Amino acid sequence: MSRSAGTLPTLTRRLLWLGAAPAVVMFLTLLVFFTSARIDDAQTDLLNSSQSLADNLAPAVEYAVVSGNTRVLQQILDRSLQRSHASWIRVLDVMGRQVGLVSRDTLMPDDLPATEDVEVFESDILQQPLEMSGVDDSSWFEPDYALGSGALRMGTVQVGLDLGLLDAQRREIIWTSVGVGLVLLFLTLLVVNRVLHGIVAPIEQLSERVKKLKARHYETVPPSQQQTSREVHELEENLNALAEHLAELQASREQTLAASEQSRERAEAANLAKSEFLAVMSHELRTPLNGVLGMIELVGEEPLSERQQDYLLTARQSTEDLLTVINDILDFSRLDRGKLELDRQSFDLRQLIENCTATFRHQAAQQGLVLTLDWLGDWPAHPAVCGDGPRLRQVLAGLLDNAIKFTDEGSVSVVAEWLPLEGSAMKLACAVVDSGAGIPSDRMAEIFNSFEQLDHSHSRRHGGTGMGLSLVQRLVELMGGHIQVETDLGRGSSFRFEVPFELKCDSCNERPPAPAPLSSADYPPGRALIVEDNPVNQRVTSALLARLGFETDTATNGEEAIERVRSCHSGYSVILMDCQMPVMDGYQATREIREWERSMGQGHTPIIALTADALPGTEQTCRETGMSDYLSKPVKKENLQTVLGRWVRV
Repeated sequence: MSRSAGTLPTLTRRLLWLGAAPAVVMFLTLLVFFTSARIDDAQTDLLNSSQSLADNLAPAVEYAVVSGNTRVLQQILDRSLQRSHASWIRVLDVMGRQVGLVSRDTLMPDDLPATEDVEVFESDILQQPLEMSGVDDSSWFEPDYALGSGALRMGTVQVGLDLGLLDAQRREIIWTSVGVGLVLLFLTLLVVNRVLHGIVAPIEQLSERVKKLKARHYETVPPSQQQTSREVHELEENLNALAEHLAELQASREQTLAASEQSRERAEAANLAKSEFLAVMSHELRTPLNGVLGMIELVGEEPLSERQQDYLLTARQSTEDLLTVINDILDFSRLDRGKLELDRQSFDLRQLIENCTATFRHQAAQQGLVLTLDWLGDWPAHPAVCGDGPRLRQVLAGLLDNAIKFTDEGSVSVVAEWLPLEGSAMKLACAVVDSGAGIPSDRMAEIFNSFEQLDHSHSRRHGGTGMGLSLVQRLVELMGGHIQVETDLGRGSSFRFEVPFELKCDSCNERPPAPAPLSSADYPPGRALIVEDNPVNQRVTSALLARLGFETDTATNGEEAIERVRSCHSGYSVILMDCQMPVMDGYQATREIREWERSMGQGHTPIIALTADALPGTEQTCRETGMSDYLSKPVKKENLQTVLGRWVRV
């Protein structure tokens, strides 16, 4: 396990240990060795000198002992004691009687207690006999005292040495050695520290240089004027070269980043322009489509032959397919800009799935496919959940359309499972299973890519933009769910998605309550004002309203609409207001109409937004400006009837 830099020992500490530790060990070793040697030598010298003193005194006091001259004997002993380390000196005759004594203490040897702290050294006093011819000397001395080699023992010299002197000398040697050793050790450490400073200081300077490089300060520094090693000098030169290289890289990187930023801004501007273009084109395409679908719907209510009805059905289906593509493009535009917002409404989940599946039964039957719907889990009779029902329907419809399109024979199954969650929530697990050709394993990662087809032959055979599955995946993720696919090449595929929903609660956005429908007594003829700048849409809307029993007036812009409202004495039952018009748009016209109604003390006339602008926030903007309801183009008769029914008698 690696340690942080703060816990690692510094180079100074390491080198100090490397330099000081051997010096300390050597100091202690030499101190012990030489101190022990000196103590041993001093002890040996002291003992030998004491023995030598006894040996030298023995012949010196021979005459005084033999002659019995105690005064001379005492002088010799006094001088010897002063010149030695002995504690006392005494002389014994041959009978063991004391004939001379000197001592450094007041106590005499006979008075001293026996102790191991005093060591006694002895030497015999010998007398060499004189050879006299004709003289018999056997009568002078007792035969028992005769020694070998002719020497006669006349007495003994004893030298007493206090061993405490050895201890004092030992302590003196130790203290002297320690003192001298400490001085030498201190001088050694000074030298080591000086050497370390010469090594570490340049390295610390190099470390500071590296820190500056890390902080992106790439300025070069002239080589140090201090006397350094060749290696340190090379490091300084290499760091300067590295700093120059990094400065060049930084400058190049900044240029690259600046160019990348410019490219990014251009790409974002192009993407924004593309999204705005798609949104505008979607709006512009919805406007004529409103006329086409409206006219088709009106013609469909006329008596037609079977062939004419078939032609009309084909035209309507093609137009609705075109509208689906336009809606998908608009959704992609919103998703790319992050502007696609989910609506929260309460809806019947089971009914939505049933209705969505039912709309594809005819398409499946035309291809000879069996479309089934199965339910798993404990489904309530009318499961009301809170979420974006239209987006869920769009997801399921996209998967069904894809499954039916790429299945030549067999069946397509929808399996919906109710998964309860904690609290007031549930999760919908829905799978669309087909018996089609399946998906190659090497293309699995690409099926959710935008504008991606399995291959171009499929695209030509089955048609399509390649947006379906990508849009489905992004919508599922936007709703907080996920989607996965399982496939068996040649046997079919299964697309399964899971989306969480809250059970019906107060947090869902409920539409504002509509007033009670206005009776014909309030507005006898049932007159509606159509504010629309497109003549075709005026005709379509007028025809649809006429089928619902309304008389209609038209205005081509907001200013005309205001004049119509002010000049209509009987008032209008409802106003259908386009939002984007020349001269004055529908938002400003609505604000001024509401202001005029307040100033005149009149009630609010229902104003329903009728616009091809399906961008996010449009409905909210309409309500904030005072509009009563919202209806997007192209308008179908049943949708128009539903919205009008909230406000007037239809």
